[in-house]
Amino acid sequence: MSSNEAKIKMIGQMAQNAGLIEDPQWLERLNEPVPLWVVLDLLLRWIDRTEPNGGGPYD
Repeated sequence: MSSNEAKIKMIGQMAQNAGLIEDPQWLERLNEPVPLWVVLDLLLRWIDRTEPNGGGPYD
């Protein structure tokens, strides 16, 4: 396994651990192109998980 393949597999595993990838079959298809809506859905899920609850006071 090349270092690039190992990096791709590690990123896929991290995405699954973070709950961004729910279907384990995606881990076998990480090199395949995906529709833009899949990428946007993943980014929006990531933003929702990383941003603090917006609109509320910080104190």
